[in-house]
Amino acid sequence: MIAIFELVKDPYERKARVIPGLLVSLPLLVPLLCVYGAKHPVLTSVIGLLAGCGAIYALASVARGRGKKLEEKLVALWGGMPTTLALRHSDKFLDRISKQRYHVAITSKLGIVMPTAQEEASDPANADDIYIGATKRLRELTRTNKQLLLKENIAYGFHRNMVAMKAVGIFSCLCGLVYGCLIAGVLRVKPPQIELIHFADPGLAAGLTILISGALLLAWLFYFDKDAVKRMGFVYAERLFECLVTMPAPRGRKRADKAEVAAGE
Repeated sequence: MIAIFELVKDPYERKARVIPGLLVSLPLLVPLLCVYGAKHPVLTSVIGLLAGCGAIYALASVARGRGKKLEEKLVALWGGMPTTLALRHSDKFLDRISKQRYHVAITSKLGIVMPTAQEEASDPANADDIYIGATKRLRELTRTNKQLLLKENIAYGFHRNMVAMKAVGIFSCLCGLVYGCLIAGVLRVKPPQIELIHFADPGLAAGLTILISGALLLAWLFYFDKDAVKRMGFVYAERLFECLVTMPAPRGRKRADKAEVAAGE
């Protein structure tokens, strides 16, 4: 119960991990609760008991595990995390002026000397190590940012985990559509037949099941894909590097700047 409370309390855990897991089970939960919930309160109690005993935590863990596994494949496909790609001189996501500004800010405020375009071209692996190290340090310094940066991180995690659960989600939606058609009377098993006329008045339970299952199926088929994850990753990278502008310079650097001004006078 403590673990479940922490999941619900933490905004990243709740939105990026719990919700994808719940959306996978939604096409099956809706007809169960609508059709049998009122007539069989024991079923409702069992579902509540399962949720309390860790079903929510299990769904979140599955979504997270599949998401991390997918991320490893995507990083290999892209050639690096979006935060690393955005810092490369050869990448075109950021304009040249912004990229140069972020490189200068990382050097002055984080104390990490960024490679030049020539150094990156001659030793890409070493340049990527520097970009990864700079990104990790910047994330450490911005962990208290609870505004836009956290929202973009949640959006990236949500899209990644939704894509990771895509196969399971599509199967769940297809099951929900079939079951919705069955309880609406559109599909009949004995004798096997299809009566499309029942779509005109499917009933509340069947209508909700078909509507939710169909909407989620369309989302999984046409919206949640690898390109969406990459887009969210680049947006998060841009918000992360924008934090450099508001970060204070190191104290040692400030003293050095004052000393240089005094010497110039």
